[in-house]
Amino acid sequence: MSIDKLLKNLGIPGAVVIAILGFSLLVYIIAKISAKIIERKLKPIAEMLNGEIKSSFIAGTYISILNYGPEIRFKLTLGGKDSPAVLALELLSPVGFNFRIIRKQVINQMFSRWGGEVKLGDETLDEEYLIRSDKPEEASFYLSYSKRIDAIKYFFGNNFTEIKANAKGVYASKINYNELDLAPEKVGAYFDNLNSFTRM
Repeated sequence: MSIDKLLKNLGIPGAVVIAILGFSLLVYIIAKISAKIIERKLKPIAEMLNGEIKSSFIAGTYISILNYGPEIRFKLTLGGKDSPAVLALELLSPVGFNFRIIRKQVINQMFSRWGGEVKLGDETLDEEYLIRSDKPEEASFYLSYSKRIDAIKYFFGNNFTEIKANAKGVYASKINYNELDLAPEKVGAYFDNLNSFTRM
């Protein structure tokens, strides 16, 4: 059966099919161009830190580092007109529960109702940051370890906007990163601090 007959049987106008195919092709081309731009930004970091650049449709383009034991991924998302550029670190070592740490603001205190609130007994952290978890007692015990508190302060002191954990691992992200964030020495310091979440 020809494509024309198939489309007629399905009742789909040819213009709609062409529009869908054209849009899909455009999305594919944009994704490929973005991946190439990100790869150029990641290459010197990967070379300096003995990492490997990987790319997949779901995970995107990222650096994979295995020097620390669990895999750590370093990802960049290019900003657009309606979305900011994002730098993300992913440590693929689950902690057994979920948590989310963000800087306290009136709006996120109103809308961050997921899980129970976690207090760490650190005056600065408890005053400035909102920590919520599906297992507040376990999260409090886990995050109260001094190296983890130091890592939390380090990331937010370097303008990161969120630290969280889920079933896959621990993540730290920063909106609107700059060129200084891409210096290999700086990325190495980010890896060290993220790795503090799994070291005891």
